Amino acid sequence: MLYRFQNSEPRWINFENPKGEKGRGGVENNGAKGHAWEHLDVDERKVLCDFEGCGVIRRIWITLNDRSPEVLQNVFLEMYWDGAEKPQVNVPIGDFFCMGLGEMRAFENRFFSTAEGRSFCCAVPMPFFNRAVIVLNNRSGRFINNLFYDIDLSLEKLCDEDMLFCAYFHDGVNSIEENVEILPLTTGKGRFLGANIAVFPDEEKYPDIWWGEGEVKIYLDGDKIYPTLAGTGAEDYVGSAWAIGEFVNSSQGCVAKKGNAVSMYRFHADDPIYFSESISVQLQAMGGGPWEKVKAAVQNGAECSLVTYDDGELHHIYKKASENEPAGYVNFFRKDRYRTVAYYYKK
Repeated sequence: MLYRFQNSEPRWINFENPKGEKGRGGVENNGAKGHAWEHLDVDERKVLCDFEGCGVIRRIWITLNDRSPEVLQNVFLEMYWDGAEKPQVNVPIGDFFCMGLGEMRAFENRFFSTAEGRSFCCAVPMPFFNRAVIVLNNRSGRFINNLFYDIDLSLEKLCDEDMLFCAYFHDGVNSIEENVEILPLTTGKGRFLGANIAVFPDEEKYPDIWWGEGEVKIYLDGDKIYPTLAGTGAEDYVGSAWAIGEFVNSSQGCVAKKGNAVSMYRFHADDPIYFSESISVQLQAMGGGPWEKVKAAVQNGAECSLVTYDDGELHHIYKKASENEPAGYVNFFRKDRYRTVAYYYKK
């Protein structure tokens, strides 16, 4: 409750108080503004936070003077909790903040925002039991003159059931009939918070053919062949229908659309997805369109594996021999580029 006192101590970590020490904020330049920003050199790994204690990171805000696609897609945000040697988060800054197309857009959803398209803000709570380390890794090949940031945390007790925040990043072109692994098989106990999904359709091979017929499949706690959770289509998963345009809602939306490429998100804040043994989150790389248009693409060298066709009646033809040529609207597996981020908690 907003009006009830809690035993929680706030700390702001930035260049004016890099260790978040009590009574040590803004000591440079005799208390005037003295150290608000720093450079980020080519190939530099700059530590933004190395804090020992027990608490929760409540807010992360970052801005860079260079917000080009090269920077958004190649400056990586790394997070290490409780002395981990490998990062639990290792994601390009643009993808992490829901801008998978590498372009800044002003938006606000439940967990991420950017004021006027000039900054990055995250409100996902991130607990740590004894140490929190956050690093920016500049793999862009570009010198960044101005880096500002704030990492706002609260010192407070945690319980045994509290989990660590993790994020998994994927970038690649799928093989035909191969699902996109939003989150590969992960064992243990946790909660899948959601995903940002950027799709770059191969317009040369599949010109003006819809890419988004694939379903999200979530395999839970030992699911093997078939998942417990199955959606109905890619744009359906983020709350839209019949193709997709730009829209921003609290827990679902499409931040950007450029041509047929999109960057879209879905968060399971109100429809939680917990797992007690294992989880795998996959998206079928599947499209759909009139058979004559798909047939022409195949004749021009596009890879295609047919799934269904609808000529007034739905025909299931995946992995089935048929003497009849498809007609009407067909669904088919295809190959495209995907950049995805899975956000989750894990014990």
